Amino acid sequence: MNAITAQYNGYQLHSVFQPILSLCHRRSVGFESLLRSTDVDNHAHAPADVMREAAERGDIRLLDTLCQSLHIRNFSAQAPEERWLFLNLDPSTIADRWYHDGTLTRALREAGVPPQRLVIEIVEGAIDDEPQLFAAVDYFRSIGALVALDDFGTGHSNFDRIWRLAPDIIKLDRSLIVEAEQHRTGRLRQMLPNLVSLIHEAGSLVLAEGIETHEQALLAMDADIDFVQGFYFARPSREINHLEIDGLPILSDITRHFETTTTIEERIEADRIAPYAEAFRDAVERIGRGEAPHAAARQLMTLARAARFYILNERGEQTMHVDGRSLRTRRIFHAGPITDTSGGTWYRRQYFRAAMAEPYRLQTSRPYLSSTGAYMCVTLSIARGNPPTQVLCCDIDW
Repeated sequence: MNAITAQYNGYQLHSVFQPILSLCHRRSVGFESLLRSTDVDNHAHAPADVMREAAERGDIRLLDTLCQSLHIRNFSAQAPEERWLFLNLDPSTIADRWYHDGTLTRALREAGVPPQRLVIEIVEGAIDDEPQLFAAVDYFRSIGALVALDDFGTGHSNFDRIWRLAPDIIKLDRSLIVEAEQHRTGRLRQMLPNLVSLIHEAGSLVLAEGIETHEQALLAMDADIDFVQGFYFARPSREINHLEIDGLPILSDITRHFETTTTIEERIEADRIAPYAEAFRDAVERIGRGEAPHAAARQLMTLARAARFYILNERGEQTMHVDGRSLRTRRIFHAGPITDTSGGTWYRRQYFRAAMAEPYRLQTSRPYLSSTGAYMCVTLSIARGNPPTQVLCCDIDW
């Protein structure tokens, strides 16, 4: 393919494209356009250096417009119709509302690229003036383009802005994935799926950029991230060979690895829970035969990670509880103001409602932060009665 190039201030400008891949579809869904530049001696120069020179010369608008047209034309000449073009705009283009001059829509029209195939990338923290940001998003949507907020998760990130803007795609800053990879048992690794879930609830798809390792790809899959890009899959290239990208064995490999790893982890988790589930069922049966709850739960509470045994009525109100020896609240809160759960109500907890919906069936919650001690726990629960009048529960220090 004979790529189109452009000239600016002694530099020759080139387009390169990096694939955006869907983990579910196991193929490319788009390509991000990136700038590459060389001087008269064919020495490469960083795009940031070229942009800095343009800023010093007052040419940012000229260079940004030139790059937009260059990327759109090269994309149009190569890309299949069902793929998006991710196009970065300089923040000053948005701040000064230069996009209103029709240059972008004219470039799309001349290249035969429908606006619906365009994803405008806006750096999430680069525009402090929110009315400007909202006006730009409204404009790009009015012409039919999608909007992606880039670098989410860095210093200026604002969830309130996400709720109000409802961008089509959120691009997570690569530092989030790198940090989660480096701290295998850290909080960020546990929080990443919840962060993605919140973004999904706001109505946005999630893209993780800068994926460079197998472990990072698995983390993205585990967190339910929609799209990925990075050197692990493909480096930026002047040529768009979507058939080669879509046939990457790596996409199938990480899916199989994730399935295997998840199965193993689920088996390990089931093995960890098994002795507690057995002792918990035994306590429930003893109470059903008329034994006092404290006595019935005695063996259960001797297990190393048994944190609490408690009984709730049909309204979720706690009627009794026994603390286990593993309870960590006193090491975290000196006065223990939240360790006394007498009179508490746990109706809002999923483990209570699940038990009430299926009497006499053991329920196992997902790990969550206990509000009785700020430690991660898993709760076992069983409802008794038909209709149920009691829910017996056991918290396991996870």
